[in-house]
Amino acid sequence: MYLDCFKNCGKDYLRVVNNKYSNNNGKVKVSRITIKNLGYLSNYDDGKPDLLKRLREQFKEGTLVDLNELNAEYKKKDTEMIPVDNINLKLNPKNIGYLFLNSIYSGLGIDTLLNRIKSDTKIEYDLNGLTKLLVFGRILDPQSKKKTFENKDKYLFPITTSNDLNDIYKVLDVLDKNSKKIQNRMNTKIKNSSIGRVTNLTYYDVTNYYFETMYGDDDTYELDENNEIKKDENGKPTVLEKGFRKIGVSKENRPLPIVQMGLFIDNNGIPVSHKLFPGNTQDKTTFKNVLENDVDEMNLGRIVVVADNGMNTQENKYLITEKGNGYIVSKSVKKSWTSQREWALDENDYTIITNNQNEIVFKYKSRINEITLTYKNNNGEKTTKNTKEKEIIYWSKKHYERELHQNKKFIEYLNSCKEHPDKLKDKQRKSQEFVKIIQVDKKTGEVLKTDQLVVLLEEKIEKYKETLGYYSIVTSEIEDDNKEIINRYHGLSRIEDSFRIIKSDLEGRPIYVWTEEHIKAHFLICFIALTIIRIIQYKILKYENKSTLNVDGWEQGITANKIKKALNEFNADQIYNEYYKISEISDDIDKILKSNDKEFSFDKYTLNEIKELRKMINTIGI
Repeated sequence: MYLDCFKNCGKDYLRVVNNKYSNNNGKVKVSRITIKNLGYLSNYDDGKPDLLKRLREQFKEGTLVDLNELNAEYKKKDTEMIPVDNINLKLNPKNIGYLFLNSIYSGLGIDTLLNRIKSDTKIEYDLNGLTKLLVFGRILDPQSKKKTFENKDKYLFPITTSNDLNDIYKVLDVLDKNSKKIQNRMNTKIKNSSIGRVTNLTYYDVTNYYFETMYGDDDTYELDENNEIKKDENGKPTVLEKGFRKIGVSKENRPLPIVQMGLFIDNNGIPVSHKLFPGNTQDKTTFKNVLENDVDEMNLGRIVVVADNGMNTQENKYLITEKGNGYIVSKSVKKSWTSQREWALDENDYTIITNNQNEIVFKYKSRINEITLTYKNNNGEKTTKNTKEKEIIYWSKKHYERELHQNKKFIEYLNSCKEHPDKLKDKQRKSQEFVKIIQVDKKTGEVLKTDQLVVLLEEKIEKYKETLGYYSIVTSEIEDDNKEIINRYHGLSRIEDSFRIIKSDLEGRPIYVWTEEHIKAHFLICFIALTIIRIIQYKILKYENKSTLNVDGWEQGITANKIKKALNEFNADQIYNEYYKISEISDDIDKILKSNDKEFSFDKYTLNEIKELRKMINTIGI
C-alpha cells in the first residue's frame, strides 16, 4: 500500500493504492486498487519545499491517514465476491467510447444552442439527443438514419429519450434551417478555447458527392398567365429555383447526380465552415458565395486563402483583396507555358536545393507582376483595380520523375495510335491537344472518310515535356518568403484529407436522403463529426509535440480510422448488479486521455467507476 500522485483534471491528485499481482498466461499482471482518495495535492500545501516527499513519509509513519482503517477497507474490497449463479453470461456490450465524442460535442456549444431552439420553437421531441445520436453514429458506425436510430440503445448511458423514428427526419429539417447558427456557434467556441482559431492561412477547396440514382432534380421555372414557361430578353427560361442533385463534373468520374461542397479549414486543419451547391455549379463560383455569405460573418480577422487553380479567377482575387484579405493560389503551368517558358527555363535567379550527391532536387524563383483585376456584380456592373502580384515558379525532381513515368506511357500510347487509330476513343479528351485526326486513303493519300490517320504534333509534345516537374503559384503576399509561400500552398493537402475522411471514414456518400433540406442536414452532421475528429487529432499532435502545421501532420498523430476503431472497441458489459466487464484501456484510448492531461484505470470494474470516468471525460471539452 502506498501514496500515489496522478493528474486529475490537470491538477496533482493524491490517493492510496495497493498493487495486486495475478498470473496472466505465464506473465505477471499488475493492477492497482484504489483504497482511498485523499484529494488534490494543493490542499496539503503548507508553503514548504518537498511537499510530496514529506507526505509520503507521513503516510509510512501512519500520521497522514489511519493505516489500520485502510487495511480493513482493502480486505473488504479484496474479499468481495460475485455469486457465480448470478453472473450474466450473455454478451450485451454497451459502448462507452462515445463519452469522448459527447464531451467535445458539448464543448462546441451545440447542445446549449439546440436546447434553446427547442425551447423557443416549442419542439416536443428530443432535438439535441437525436442530433448527438446522428453525429456519434456517423463517427462510430456510419449507417442510414433509420439504422442509426435503431441502434440508439448500443450506448451505456441513454443518448436520446425519443422512441419515434419520424423524429429523426424532423431533426434534419431543423438542422438545415439552423445550419449557419450551428457553424457560427462552433467557430466561436473553438476561437475562445485553448485551441483557438489560426486563420492567418485558411484553406478552401471543393469536392462533390454522388447519389445512387440516375435521375437528378429538375429546375423550377416561372410561369406566365397561360401556364407557360416565362423567358428573359435573351430567350432563356426564367428559373425560380435550381434543382439540387445535378449531373456535373464528378471527382470520382461517376455518371450520377452529385452535389458540390465547398469547405474552409484553418491552419490547424480544423474545419471553419462548409456550404453545399447544386451539382452543376462550377468550382470557381462557389468561393464567392461562401466568402460573402458565411466566412465574413465569423469575424476571423484578416485571412489568407489558400486554394488550387480552380479558384484562380480575377473575380475571386478581386473579392479577396477588396475585403482586405490575401490569397495563395496555384496557376496552371501547362496553360500559361507560352508566357512563362523563357523565364522558367532561364536558370538565372533560381534558389537551388541539392542532395548529398550535389543533384538539384528543388529550385524556385519569383517575380512581381502588375495585374488588373475585374469584378462583375449581380447587376452586371464591372469594376477594376490595379494591384501587384507575386508569381513563383518551382521545380521538383521528385515530381518530375513521377510525371515523366506517367507521361512516358501516355506518349507511347499516342505513338501506337498511328497504327491503331481506334485506340483514340480510350483517351480522346486527353489526346486532343497533341493530335489531329484526318481521313485519308492509305494507298493514294487522298483525304477520304474511310480510314483515320493520327498525325502527332511533335512540337507540342516536346513543349509539354518541358513543363514536367514545374509548378506555379501566384499570391498577394508579395513581401513573404518564397519557400514559406510554397510550404503554405502544400498545406492544401490537409483539406484533401478532410474530404477523404468524409467520403471514407464517415461514409458521407452515397447519400440516401433525397430532399434538399435533408441532404444539407446530412452534410452538417458530417461537418460536425469531422470537426470532432480533427480536434482529437490536434490534441494528440500537441501532446506528442508534433507540428500541427506539417503538411502530413494529421496522420502523424492518429488516423480517423484508428479513432473510430478505438472508440468502438471501448465497451462495458454488465455481469452482475454494479459489476461490468470493461474493455482494456487501449494505447489509443490512453493517448486520447493523456492528450487531455487525464489518466484513468479501473480497479473494481463497477458502474460507479464508469461514472467517475464519465465525469472526468466531461471536463475535457475543447
